[in-house]
Amino acid sequence: MRTTFSGISIALRALQAQQASLDVTSHNVANANTPGFSRQTAVLSASRAYPVPMLSGGVSNGQYGTGVQVSQVMRARDHFVETRIRQESPHLSYWETLQEGLSQVELFFSEPGETGISAALDQMWDALQDLSYGADSDSVREVVVQRAEVLVEAIRNTRTQLQSLRADLNNNVQVLVSKVNTLARQIADLNNQIGKVSATGSHPNDLLDQRDMLLEELSKIADIEVVDDHANMVVVTLNGVGLVQRSSAYTLETYRVPVPEQGYDKYEVRWQATGNATVIKSGELGATLALRDQEVQNYIAELDRWTLDFAAAFNAIHQEGFTLNGEAGEAFFVFSPDPNTGETFAALSIAVNESIVQDPGKIAAAYFGEGEGWKDGHKANGANALRLAELRNKPPEKPTPWEFTVGDGFISIISNLGVRAERARKMAENRDVLVTHLQNLREATSGVNLDEEMANMIKFQHAYNAAARLMTAVDQTLDVLINRLGVVGR
Repeated sequence: MRTTFSGISIALRALQAQQASLDVTSHNVANANTPGFSRQTAVLSASRAYPVPMLSGGVSNGQYGTGVQVSQVMRARDHFVETRIRQESPHLSYWETLQEGLSQVELFFSEPGETGISAALDQMWDALQDLSYGADSDSVREVVVQRAEVLVEAIRNTRTQLQSLRADLNNNVQVLVSKVNTLARQIADLNNQIGKVSATGSHPNDLLDQRDMLLEELSKIADIEVVDDHANMVVVTLNGVGLVQRSSAYTLETYRVPVPEQGYDKYEVRWQATGNATVIKSGELGATLALRDQEVQNYIAELDRWTLDFAAAFNAIHQEGFTLNGEAGEAFFVFSPDPNTGETFAALSIAVNESIVQDPGKIAAAYFGEGEGWKDGHKANGANALRLAELRNKPPEKPTPWEFTVGDGFISIISNLGVRAERARKMAENRDVLVTHLQNLREATSGVNLDEEMANMIKFQHAYNAAARLMTAVDQTLDVLINRLGVVGR
């Protein structure tokens, strides 16, 4: 049968349960603006009824309730949405990083603009056009040399900026790999703590929130896969290889790979324990590798190729002409090999022939047909300068025929860059819409609604007051029973 003081026990449990619910509500309100925090709920359930059914029990009219208890404190979390966010975050980060890198490449080329290679090329064509009419003018020849040096400087400056961007991306690989290792160790440490708390039957909600934030941050750097186990611990894999196994973290490292044909040593990523290379296809790290090895390097190679072809076509015509003194023309543009690698990077080393810079009279502006030769009266002959100026609108025929003009060859590089940059922008926008939608879904489930929490606070407060009134009522009943009934013991 029920005890005399069972009413006090029921009231006590009610007070404790409502107090715990108020504490959880207070925790939610306090963390309303905490990044990554998930709203928590105290799950109330009826405590074990009395008497407990047993074979030897006597006849009973039924079980008596013993009150309420907090069975567990749960966090509001949609695991499906959380998984989808981790799956889409690396793609968003990949395209955003790619977009940012290609935007910088566009800025370096400055096309269209007044300081880019196209503008410098047009100015040189104009100067050559003027030279065709005034081949005997020293000032006009000096202008041609200056315009050519401006073009050379524009080409070299663009190449240098692209090379610097590639070096920055290369160094960023080290930074991102170090960040991956740090996050992996933190996740492993949280796994250890979560496993210990879960083993006691409790729910480590705040620790789980911290780990979810780290997993989301890690997913922005690399394309990871996350699997939960029975102890609330996770296994994180990178390209199918374990990065975090419960409380153990396996780190990555970078190592130098000399690439003399590109003129630098690049960092590759591998597993520290085994030395095996790892493939990272997405996330910020994947985009950084793609920018360094494909996008930026491709435009460096394209600029070198165009510069080499342009100089070869220009020199071929220039060497068919005659200088102001009747000498055969020499190479107008020259290249020098890199002193460290011995490789010749055309866009980085192109220069106007020093002898022409010192003596503009060596510009081979004159040209004669077959059977004709130099005569003193031909100093004003600018036919070869006109042939050079015609490269603006006419595809070169030497040393190999082109299908397009020199300017069109350069514009094709810029057009390709614009298409790829626009594609990256569009993909980043599309992924951002999807991730934003998923984050809104998560916020609808896990976010703290202050109006709702205020309503809960009032509800639990009134329940606490009611439990206190119950305690008072039971106390008064016992007071009558003990102190006012009968005279025995007085």
